[in-house]
Amino acid sequence: MTHRFAKTERGRAEIANRGAKLPRSARNLLLIIDGSRAASNWVELIHGATAADIDLLLAKNLIEAVQVEAAKQAAPKQSLEAAIASLSYDQLYGLLTSQAKERLGLVRGFKMVLDVEKCSGAAELQALAVRFVGMVRDVQGDSAARKMQSALGVVAA
Repeated sequence: MTHRFAKTERGRAEIANRGAKLPRSARNLLLIIDGSRAASNWVELIHGATAADIDLLLAKNLIEAVQVEAAKQAAPKQSLEAAIASLSYDQLYGLLTSQAKERLGLVRGFKMVLDVEKCSGAAELQALAVRFVGMVRDVQGDSAARKMQSALGVVAA
């Protein structure tokens, strides 16, 4: 599953309208998926997601395959803040809420989801995402924090 996908117009409309009856894992994938990484990377980020969810989104024409330029694949190193700033509000919201319980445990994860819900704008959500990476480092260690940074789009040199 090395293909990259992006939302179609129908996919963006689905996020707003919730017309299709999608499983939670497929809906979470739809919220965060874009052409910045391979589908397999997105599937790894969403608890319970499988290749079947990607197939379902494709079948419902909610996502489409995209071509990636070679120059984009060899992207320069990017800071955590810059990577987070490049994500849309919906992508960041979906990623934080889907990863909170898995990365922080039941109680801290629940509190993190509540904190995400309290955010009144993109700037607050971005600051919370930076704090979230630090919390993941404290709870699960540097390796897990690097995985979370990768999920947020940080490109290591």
